[in-house]
Amino acid sequence: MSSSASNPVLHRCSVCFKTYKRREHLQRHRTSHTSERPHRCVLCNASFQRTDVLKRHLQTCDGTPASTAGRRRACDRCVRSKKACSSSHPCENCARRGLECQYSNITPPTSNTQIEANPSIPTTEQHQMVQAFHAPPAIIEHHEDFNDPIRAHFGADFDALIQEAVSEFPLFAEHDAEMHGLSHDWLGTHFSDSTALDETSRPDPSCSSLSDYHGYSFNFLYDFTSRTGLVSSFDCGTLSQRLQVLQSFHYPYQTAHNDGLSDPSFNPFENVHGISILDDNLHIHHDITASLGWDPDPAAAQMDEIIMLVKEVVTVKPSNSTVTHTWSPALEDQCRRFFSPPRFARFIEFYWAIWHPNVNIIHRPSFDVLQAKPILLAGMALIGACVSPDPIDNEDAKMWFNCVEEMVFTDIDFCSDSEPNSPIDDRSPAPDVLASKAKIQALQASYLVCLFQNWEGNDRSKRRIRRNRFSTVVSVARDMGIAIARHPDYTHQGMNEFVWAEFVAREEAIRTFLWIFLLDAAFVIFNNTPHRIVIKEMGTHLASPEACFQALSAQECLDEIHRWMPQSSPFADLLLREVIETVCCDHLEPAMQQNFAQLGPLNLFVVVSVLHYIIFQHQNLFGVEGQLVPIRNGLRNWIAMWELYFDTWSFLPPHGMVQEDALTPDTMWKRVGFVRHTPEYWLLGSLLTDRIASNTSGAQEERGSQNDLDHGSSSASSGKVAKTITRTPILDKYDQTSMRQVNELITDFQRVQME
Repeated sequence: MSSSASNPVLHRCSVCFKTYKRREHLQRHRTSHTSERPHRCVLCNASFQRTDVLKRHLQTCDGTPASTAGRRRACDRCVRSKKACSSSHPCENCARRGLECQYSNITPPTSNTQIEANPSIPTTEQHQMVQAFHAPPAIIEHHEDFNDPIRAHFGADFDALIQEAVSEFPLFAEHDAEMHGLSHDWLGTHFSDSTALDETSRPDPSCSSLSDYHGYSFNFLYDFTSRTGLVSSFDCGTLSQRLQVLQSFHYPYQTAHNDGLSDPSFNPFENVHGISILDDNLHIHHDITASLGWDPDPAAAQMDEIIMLVKEVVTVKPSNSTVTHTWSPALEDQCRRFFSPPRFARFIEFYWAIWHPNVNIIHRPSFDVLQAKPILLAGMALIGACVSPDPIDNEDAKMWFNCVEEMVFTDIDFCSDSEPNSPIDDRSPAPDVLASKAKIQALQASYLVCLFQNWEGNDRSKRRIRRNRFSTVVSVARDMGIAIARHPDYTHQGMNEFVWAEFVAREEAIRTFLWIFLLDAAFVIFNNTPHRIVIKEMGTHLASPEACFQALSAQECLDEIHRWMPQSSPFADLLLREVIETVCCDHLEPAMQQNFAQLGPLNLFVVVSVLHYIIFQHQNLFGVEGQLVPIRNGLRNWIAMWELYFDTWSFLPPHGMVQEDALTPDTMWKRVGFVRHTPEYWLLGSLLTDRIASNTSGAQEERGSQNDLDHGSSSASSGKVAKTITRTPILDKYDQTSMRQVNELITDFQRVQME
């Protein structure tokens, strides 16, 4: 085989850096970055970029002219909660809940005039125009001020990247189409154009009124189930914000080293003459080391430890090793470049600012690079490189995925046998939480491995993580026990008794266990894989409010605990399994709903994920309608709790610690991540429940009719009939690496909702 055949030339898009094996595929892709739409529908006058999209559109086009589509304005509350708004005054959502309905987000006249004067402009282009109009002036006015080294690094593509960042900014700030006075019709065009569906596969709208879904839609989960990659799947900010993080980190010393980005070995802690500036007491050194909490010289020793571990897993491979590298001077040089102190420092900054809000299991204020386990630092570095705006970082990180995986899953703290912790009193936390710090960090490192392999790795890595590695993670967490995942009563503690390090260790354990549970739930929901964790064993406390977890000092932390975690709060001595049992009750008192609404987005996300556990179990059993009652109770109570949280707590402490429209690189780590889209998980659970109920009812009707026809027949014959009418589960393919099943279900729902 020729070398050209074994290493095909990849054609790369200069705008988004996607690669294609064939040039014609790249040329077809390039049209997605232009406004040209040459293919027009003869029925409704809508235009499209590709002929195949037009053909799919013609299958469902009803002839309604695209230029006459009405524009709706959503009220403020519906915009924030991402609901469809009736645009009345008050709107249906606000009227039903007895809330004040305000419209302060009406598109300015300039934008209105521009769009309305051109009714032939396709809907997607209208959306892009409005997005550009509403983009923050700081991004538009100052993108020319990005440092020359960054501009030089991205070359001619830099301006295109900035324009892409400007157009996507409102999506990050929750300013969706409704924020700009547009209806969800543009989404309807997107869905109908991008996916060809069989009409017979549509759900029956009669099984449940669409009003039962509170106007929510799958804006986040549709993308989540159709894409891959951490940045594409989660809430990692906009490209402009990621570039601002890059700029803010490099700005102090890029004037002296204008090739720092293109040279991974560049050391920001040396001046232009190669002389160390660490002892010069310069402002740059104070700013950088203070923000990171580490000194580069000792950190270099940590990097050497990581390199040594990489060398060990490469040179000493077990028979089933996934590492394919062969150690050589060239490979060692690559390893030292990737894990060099300056590059590592950049990756860690990306981890905090861009990734941490999505999975906040590590305590940033007290995090010490010098005291952390090297395997944890390696995992954080790879996550940071994956979410970096620099494509070189993204590609270089993939080279070390399997090596770091082997390092973590062969670590002595992770693999050491330990008896499961069982507290004497089920309500008492174990006293040795600080002694378990190393094992907690090893568990956190294993979780990070599962993240970057499952969302950035290839299909083989994803299967290995889902089927093998994650089972080991669950076993290690179970061996550690729930004893360390609980807080004592801090109500009467003063500063002389309060041990901040112990609070941090317990809170990290609680959050790590919760996120392991949530990853298990993600495999259940999106891959249709049986769960590994039993709900009854989740006897952990709930995650503390962000005001406590983000406090910058022991005194501030204790003050926030006294303020937000008194004995009367739901954070005091309440276990997760108890919350689930309460939420699934027939009737939840308004006072209890208000109390649980204070739990915040992370805890409410865990609760709705548990409901998906129960739904999975139900749809794979021979069930009847009556068994859905606890699930329906839980879904009904949960959405009431969430809407109370959103109206009262989402933009204020202790959960809303930073304003989403005023983020800076220094405050991005405090924002709420993708869990702000949790209502879409509730919507998916409601949709699945309605589908199951429809199938169950149909099966019961068919069984009744068949029994009438076979009245008087033998019991054996009836048993045969009962077996033949058993319904297929809604998701009938199990342990699938692709999330296509869920994406198709979501797309079906969106199409019915648009009609």
